[in-house]
Amino acid sequence: MDAQISTAKSKNWKVPFFTIWTGQAFSLLGSHLVQFALIWYLTIRTGSATVLATVTMMALLPGVFLSPFIGPLVDRWNRRVIMVVADTSIALVTLILALLFAFDVIQVWHIFT
Repeated sequence: MDAQISTAKSKNWKVPFFTIWTGQAFSLLGSHLVQFALIWYLTIRTGSATVLATVTMMALLPGVFLSPFIGPLVDRWNRRVIMVVADTSIALVTLILALLFAFDVIQVWHIFT
């Protein structure tokens, strides 16, 4: 009986895994597209190569500096909760930026923040 339950559980891992994997892939794709668009928006708006370099650096540095420290912690924590919290916070910031763009009150410092 236990062998049947164990076999059934081992066959059903694919659906939850690919559901989470697909959602995370779309989330990361969307986040990177927004990041790319913001970098080029600032570059076009300011016409400055310095802004392009600074914004690109600000987009990449958190991952470079935080990954070695956060990675081991995330391995010990509940990964689903971490993904939900991270994706929700990114979605909220993106929504705030979208509202600022919609009301045409966006400033360069909003995006840097």
